Amino acid sequence: MTIEISSSLMCADLLNLESEILKLEKAGTDMFHMDIMDGHFVNNLALSIDLLKAIRSVSTTPLEAHLMVENPLDYIEKAKKAGADTISVHLESTPHIHKALKEVRECNMKAGIAINPGTSHLLIEPLLEETDFILTMAVNPGFAGQEFIKSTVNKVYKINKMLEENNLTNIKIEVDGNINSETIPPLYNAGARIFVGGTSGIFFGDRNYERNIDNLKNSIK
Repeated sequence: MTIEISSSLMCADLLNLESEILKLEKAGTDMFHMDIMDGHFVNNLALSIDLLKAIRSVSTTPLEAHLMVENPLDYIEKAKKAGADTISVHLESTPHIHKALKEVRECNMKAGIAINPGTSHLLIEPLLEETDFILTMAVNPGFAGQEFIKSTVNKVYKINKMLEENNLTNIKIEVDGNINSETIPPLYNAGARIFVGGTSGIFFGDRNYERNIDNLKNSIK
C-alpha cells in the first residue's frame, strides 16, 4: 500500500506562497495541511481561514484544515466555505467533539479526530463511527521543529489494532510531527498511511521539494 504526503504550509515561505504551492504540486504532494491556530488552544498563531480561501483560489489539491482552536464549532462552516476538503478537530479542544465531527460530515467534508501525545487512544473509540481519519500528533502541537516522540509508534499500533477489531480499517491513520525518511518506516509498519511533512521532511536545506517528497515516499520499501 502506498503512502500519502501532506505538505504543511505553515513551514512554507509565506511571502511566496503561490510559488511554493506550485512547486509542491509539481513535486508530487498529495495534499496540503493547514494548521489553523487561535493563540489559545496552542500558544501560537499560524494560518487562517482567509489564507485557506486564497490557497483554494490557486490550487485544486486537497486541503486539510487542522483546527488547533478552542472553539472548533465556530470554524467548521467557515472552513468549508473557504474550500477545505477535510477537517481535523482535536479531542482536547471541545466537550462537544461528537457534535463537531458530525457537523464536518454534514458539510460534506471528511472528518478527522486529532489527539495530542498525552491523550490515550482509548478515548477515541466511542467516536470512530463519526471519523474518516485519525490525526496522531508525534509532537506537542503548536510549533514546528520539535523532537519526535517515540511512543507515537506504539500508539499508532494500538489505534490500528483497535480499528481492525472494530472492522473499521477504512479509517486512515495520519501522523503529524517530525516526519522524515527515518520516522516514516516504523510508523508505516504500525499502521499509519498519511504523513504530514514539515521542516524535517520537506522544508529544509535547499528546499528541493521534488527530491524531498520522493525521499519520503521511497522510505517505504
